[in-house]
Amino acid sequence: MKYIYILLLCILWGCSSNKRQQTIISEPEKIPTINLSENISEVSSLPLSEVATNIEFVQLESTDESYLGEIQRLHVTEYDIWIEQKSFFYIYHFSRSGQYINKIGKIGQGPEEYATCSDFFIDENRKEVYIVSGEKGILVYDFEGNFKRMATKLRQSDIFMSSETQHILFNKNFFISQNMNFYNPTTADSLWSFALVDSAFHKKKIFKNPIHIGKEEQIIANRAQMERMVNYWTEHMTSIATYSNQLTLKFPDTDTIYQYNFDKEELIPQYIIATEEEKGDYEATHKWFKERNAFNYFTITAYYPTKDFIYLLGNKGDKIYTYCYNKQNKKVRVQKRQGKITERKVPWFNIPYRRMERPFVLNNDLCGGSFTVEYYSYGKYWTDVLEPNSDNNWIDIKEIRTSTTKDEKKQLEFIKTLENVNENSNPILVIATLK
Repeated sequence: MKYIYILLLCILWGCSSNKRQQTIISEPEKIPTINLSENISEVSSLPLSEVATNIEFVQLESTDESYLGEIQRLHVTEYDIWIEQKSFFYIYHFSRSGQYINKIGKIGQGPEEYATCSDFFIDENRKEVYIVSGEKGILVYDFEGNFKRMATKLRQSDIFMSSETQHILFNKNFFISQNMNFYNPTTADSLWSFALVDSAFHKKKIFKNPIHIGKEEQIIANRAQMERMVNYWTEHMTSIATYSNQLTLKFPDTDTIYQYNFDKEELIPQYIIATEEEKGDYEATHKWFKERNAFNYFTITAYYPTKDFIYLLGNKGDKIYTYCYNKQNKKVRVQKRQGKITERKVPWFNIPYRRMERPFVLNNDLCGGSFTVEYYSYGKYWTDVLEPNSDNNWIDIKEIRTSTTKDEKKQLEFIKTLENVNENSNPILVIATLK
């Protein structure tokens, strides 16, 4: 085993005359290193109070119009809460206090309608909701639910080579991202992971995950194919954050955190991650149906920046590692938790589908219990969703009562909120505002 450093050179490929080849070069001595193998201290928990200034409990209003099932996507903004529930493609609009306002979207086959929603995002300045429809394009509605325009008629298959995608609107710029799960080999683009796009979602500049360079032929050969079931290659999504008016990201399997430079339209290395852990064979760790021993290798799956800390979430075997890097003193703490690798048999395959959940959990010392970061909204809000009728996504009130907290009044308020739910209640959102 040896230290793994992503150093100077990351080549970003372009595919047409307006997508020029670009080279990113940075001085290595100027890039801070987050060392995950030396001088780290193991801790039993990581407190939420280190990163959050405020905690809110929002009981979403439950009416015939607003009753929610399982939440698929969620965005919290300064004044609103926006939710897409699984299998129902409307966007539900609530106030920050949880009052139901209206539904956005029109389901159907008409010119202002759509049949599926694969993503949505909000433009607070223009008071617009973008709904990404796989078969239709991207439709734009106002906050009152009125259709305004088609942002693009490009379908997902026209833009992406993956079924797992992200859309970002930040600093009046649009970005899109995809993981490696390629099923559209006819696209003219090379294998990209992140892209700057115009307002009609045509790609202006594409960026490649450096780990893919040199593996393009293998990736295409092992892509998902709709006409037959294959044990294709896949990977985690790129971690993207917009904290403190910066757009930063970490590609899967790489050891660099990048910051996007808007003036130069470049990705600039911001932090290097160093580890002595073995990452294992690329093909074995990227198969859709993995052998059990593929989980024995170390991987970082997500990252979360805050004012004073950077959190890195990963695993090795069935252990979950949450690293907390202090930007001031450069020290690293790690919390290790027991995870579980689940197995599920799938027809046509002789090995089970194995997966491992890696929740990002902090000690909620602001009001009691634990806090799971399920949604990261607009660089400012972390949200934990508590579902009253869920065995897996609820919280033990006894645990909260016995917790040591910084605000006993807030703790009692939290307990009262939890005690007032019933079988017809909508989820409770626990929203932490970052420092």
